Amino acid sequence: MLIDEKFFSKRVLLFNEDLANRTEVFEKISAELQSKGIVKESFKDAIENREKNYPTGLALNSGIGVAIPHTDPEHINENQVGFMSLKNPVKFRQMGSETEVVPVKLVFVLCLKEAHKQLTMLQELMELFGDNEIIKEFLLCSNESDFMKIIKK
Repeated sequence: MLIDEKFFSKRVLLFNEDLANRTEVFEKISAELQSKGIVKESFKDAIENREKNYPTGLALNSGIGVAIPHTDPEHINENQVGFMSLKNPVKFRQMGSETEVVPVKLVFVLCLKEAHKQLTMLQELMELFGDNEIIKEFLLCSNESDFMKIIKK
């Protein structure tokens, strides 16, 4: 198992969402995270502002785009990772780029109370993203139990 399943214990898992843009993605996932007590009310604005300055889109070798938005620990109540797959790609800026855009279909939102855990989690996700088969499984996944089976591999 690459990522400890406790990070998905609250099951903030959204599948095949039909959203038009990054703002809608952040609104939907933030509302879900907030409704489960994982993040504070300030989370949505904080994650949106951080994304503007530090984009998190990644174009994978598989041709799929993923995004790993996250923000500072003061906006988080407890450690969790939220997941969303998108019906149609949504544009995120490429990590480390001012201009490049990535069409994203998978979003992993990191909600971590300790800043040092972010680096570890990012490394674990990067390892996961290197496996094209797992990425395909995430794209096809449509329910919580299938998602947890992928995580537990």
